[in-house]
Amino acid sequence: MVLGFCAKFSSAIRTIKSFLKPHHMRKWLLFLMIAALCTTGCLKKSSNDTDKDSVGYFMTNLKADMNYSQIVNVFGEPDGDIGSGIHIYVYNLSDGSQVYIGYADKIIYANHVSSSRELLHKII
Repeated sequence: MVLGFCAKFSSAIRTIKSFLKPHHMRKWLLFLMIAALCTTGCLKKSSNDTDKDSVGYFMTNLKADMNYSQIVNVFGEPDGDIGSGIHIYVYNLSDGSQVYIGYADKIIYANHVSSSRELLHKII
């Protein structure tokens, strides 16, 4: 029984040593780097869509038929209201840009703007 265990253990050690040879090591490093890049790319995409302070979250969750209560339930209270005549609710995003939501009795428009107020995307 002990001899069987030792034989299996030494076989496992030989297998591990064969993977540590330079020509195998390059293949494993390449595989690990590709796997890490793919995982990182997937994680970044999903976090943008779930981060409430990102334009991706607004693009995914803002619907033209939402009323004010629904907007606040999904996105929180606006950071400001710069409108005159209609409400223009301002949401500050983590990247320094903003989302403007033009609202009277319903959403009139929603725009993603840069910090210098240049239009980046029309959301609605």
